[in-house]
Amino acid sequence: MLPLISRYLVAANWAYFTLLFGWLVLSALTGDRLAPVALANLLAVYLFFPLPLALFGAWRTRRVELWIGSLAALFAFLWLWGGLFVPAPSASGASEPALRVLTFNALGYAANPKPQVDMISSQDTEVVFLQELNPALAALLASELGEQYPYQALDPQPGVHGMGVLSKYPLLPAGEALSLDWVGEPQVLEMAWQGQRVTLVNFHMIPSTLGTLPILGDQSLYRQAEAQAIVELARRRGPLIAAGDANTTPTSQAYRILAGTLQDTWAEAGFGFGHTFPGSDGPGSSRPSLAGIAVPMWLARIDYIFASPQWRVVNTNLAPFDGVSDHRGVVADIVLR
Repeated sequence: MLPLISRYLVAANWAYFTLLFGWLVLSALTGDRLAPVALANLLAVYLFFPLPLALFGAWRTRRVELWIGSLAALFAFLWLWGGLFVPAPSASGASEPALRVLTFNALGYAANPKPQVDMISSQDTEVVFLQELNPALAALLASELGEQYPYQALDPQPGVHGMGVLSKYPLLPAGEALSLDWVGEPQVLEMAWQGQRVTLVNFHMIPSTLGTLPILGDQSLYRQAEAQAIVELARRRGPLIAAGDANTTPTSQAYRILAGTLQDTWAEAGFGFGHTFPGSDGPGSSRPSLAGIAVPMWLARIDYIFASPQWRVVNTNLAPFDGVSDHRGVVADIVLR
């Protein structure tokens, strides 16, 4: 007979493996079509947090089947996220000119845009994609960064629907638009760079709201349609950069649609999980609270820079936290192949 504690460990391990491997199978078979699976996909990295306890249970009980389950779970984690912890090849000595890009959700309800302008200026990027651009931030960008970014396509709106692109190079409308409803009208622009016409897509996908599972499932399916719209546009264009707030994580089907055609610059050249949300819990923030206590910061990666195959990703990192927004910016250096 197993000691009582060992029996509890065996039962706990089997319950955990049932949940984890059940999610893996259902996610592979259904994507986000089932609402509970869509919710699990958004939070998938946290399904692996009990893994150290599972490994302890396997060691403590010396049960072969628990070792097999634990090692299979470890392999699944490494398959999904292990590559993020392998340093990208050094780009030192590269002679190709790199385009430095920033995407940043600025929190449309933020009342003090000065720290945000300082953060944007400090990154010295050549192109900046902004979501939730409010009138106060737009006015400060025009007055303080007009020389640094002489080309500004700004559509400021009160609240969360504002969008904007800053550039050191001339911007023109691309003559195309993305269909569907978004948080803010997506911007599709063209920029001349190194003799090439580069398409810029600034997007903000619909969020997941805390409602019933069917609502979450419908929102997940809608983000898939938004992702497909970006992919179809990318297939019609030359060199393209699509950046913004996708409101979804890398284990979702919407992300898989995007990453199936475009390069996720963080996956190519970032290090670590790269979580960008949630940040500040100030007024207007989307940082969730439980029993009146804000959840920990930086739980998920939902902000992305995607590049078409004509680009090679040299480096990707997180911008400094501005202390105001509930997001962190993402910065990528890319070169034309």
